[in-house]
Amino acid sequence: MNMINTNELRKTNLTTRLTVDGITDEYDVYKIKLDNLYYNDQNDRIATWISKYKADNHLESFDLSNIEEYNKIIANFIRESDENAFKKTKNNIKALGQTEPAVILRDGRIIDGNRRFTCLRDLAKEDLKFNYLDAIIISKDIQDSKKEIKLLELYLQHGREERVGYNPIDRLVGVYNDVIKNKLITVEEYAKNTGQKTSEVTKLIDRANLMVEFLEFIDMPEHYYLARDWELDGPLGEIKAVLNKIKTEEEREDVKNIIFTNIALKPNTDMTRYIRKIKNLVNTSQFKPFIEDNLELCERFLEKFDDKEEETTVEFINKEVRDDEELKDDLKNTYDKYQEKVKKRNSINAPKNQIEKAIDALQNIDFDIVLRLNDETDYPQFLNSLERLEEEIENIKHEVYGNVSSSNES
Repeated sequence: MNMINTNELRKTNLTTRLTVDGITDEYDVYKIKLDNLYYNDQNDRIATWISKYKADNHLESFDLSNIEEYNKIIANFIRESDENAFKKTKNNIKALGQTEPAVILRDGRIIDGNRRFTCLRDLAKEDLKFNYLDAIIISKDIQDSKKEIKLLELYLQHGREERVGYNPIDRLVGVYNDVIKNKLITVEEYAKNTGQKTSEVTKLIDRANLMVEFLEFIDMPEHYYLARDWELDGPLGEIKAVLNKIKTEEEREDVKNIIFTNIALKPNTDMTRYIRKIKNLVNTSQFKPFIEDNLELCERFLEKFDDKEEETTVEFINKEVRDDEELKDDLKNTYDKYQEKVKKRNSINAPKNQIEKAIDALQNIDFDIVLRLNDETDYPQFLNSLERLEEEIENIKHEVYGNVSSSNES
């Protein structure tokens, strides 16, 4: 890539305050011709779109020898990733011009402003006055300063309050690549530059790891666009809470595989709530039978992958896996059966549980407060409530013992 020479650019009268490497400074804003710029393929906002393109075209990385062709490919991802936001930005730029400068590297790579760049590319086809991007230039190289550039990108894309959020799956892919896979930055650095708590980032990473495990489970590793298309952020967010309730590692692994099988088949339209309710079964008398029955269904699911001769494809997943209505029905019927059993057991136990709660409430009475009650009003009311309690207990005993006596006599 050719380096941009600021001496050959048109400097505007604008400056922008920006913090880079911990140093806050004023940066000049330049007008840069669009054909000197190119998209950032490491932009987390389009991570799933890039993963799909690479998978479909069997690519490890993009060929940057033809920048215009490369830009056309990425431009489509920018549009499709959020069409409403794209149209809104394009209309704003057409009416008001570019109001916020982009951030680029000296070789023309856009770190912040990919959507603005795309809008200007479209508008420039109609009017050449849009053939320039207003941007500040950071004197860094993507190869030598990967970490610093990523931290800057995270701050610009996530750390400002006015920023529109990413697709949640794109965000999971980003945090997985940056923190886990490439070990480019730490959890603490990610949190600081995105304005989040460390605990929030840890939860993101938990979901990201589950996403990666699920894609490996269905033999589609790194096909992140599937997680986006299937809207798995909600279901993934429920898995950890279910697994945390389970006592043994073996059962945790079994339940995780059961959940993955259900996610792949989608026996219910609301998979987030579907997975959440599995917690109702954990540590009940129905839990082990639930696992045993579902593991048989998991085996049937996994046999599909064992029997195939060719590489797993999206077509195979859609036709041979997700369209298996018989297996889907078996999963749903098994799930419903055990949920109903637990619900029935809870109904049977409800009277006993209510009495135990009442006992707990009585045991928590502070008798020092009782002794200080007003003798004329509060104390008589307390005694009246106590008498009503005794009456209710007698009524309950009569109902229970009466029913027992009646059944014994019959």
